[in-house]
Amino acid sequence: MSRLPIRRAAAEASIELQGRPLGYLLKRSSARRTLALRVTEAGAVQVNAPLALPHGRIEAFLLRHAGWLIEQLARRTVAHTWQSGMELPYLGGVLHLDIHEGVEGQALCREGDRLCCPARLANPAVAVTAWYRRQAADLLGTRLAALCRGQGRIEPPWRLSNARSRWGSLSVKGVVGLSWRLIKASPAEIDYVICHELAHFRRRDHSAAFWREVERLCPGYATVRARLRENGHRYLQF
Repeated sequence: MSRLPIRRAAAEASIELQGRPLGYLLKRSSARRTLALRVTEAGAVQVNAPLALPHGRIEAFLLRHAGWLIEQLARRTVAHTWQSGMELPYLGGVLHLDIHEGVEGQALCREGDRLCCPARLANPAVAVTAWYRRQAADLLGTRLAALCRGQGRIEPPWRLSNARSRWGSLSVKGVVGLSWRLIKASPAEIDYVICHELAHFRRRDHSAAFWREVERLCPGYATVRARLRENGHRYLQF
């Protein structure tokens, strides 16, 4: 008696994991009986599943392993070689790091698409990160205030966070948290994240009603959300 041929399928999928959109490759096989999860050295997430397993069970599996997944992704963050010419994502575009003796003082400065860094600084990584945090504190607060004005609502208190696992959050006390790394994203992506958190003031879950509220605050959000999911790994590299 001949054996049935093994059937396989593969597709890109995504899930909200602890408030952070996570893309993964879902590989199904009729020969598989159990679920398996792996993170490659490049930081790609892959799930192997039985061919007919309901997608809901796959998502539940990922949620159960959320802590492990985030830890593994953090370990695989690309290590940068901090040198002149390296590309730094910023507001949806790119800055080029320029480390040279001609830059005076101890502070970084932006000149067009260059981020100029004095060569005398012992640790460019620390200086660049501090510069990004200063820009984020200013711009993210400005966008939050502008969006609240446009929606006719009172601006909530907010804080700058160092989170890698989520772009934004809303505390039980109503404080909005925004990752400073959002300053690397495009203005549209930044506004989507802020609107996402503002929508949580009405719906604390991620139900269909919640996403309708996001759509009301940020029309066409799905396209921007997909772009953030696609580009997010670049924003998390430092």
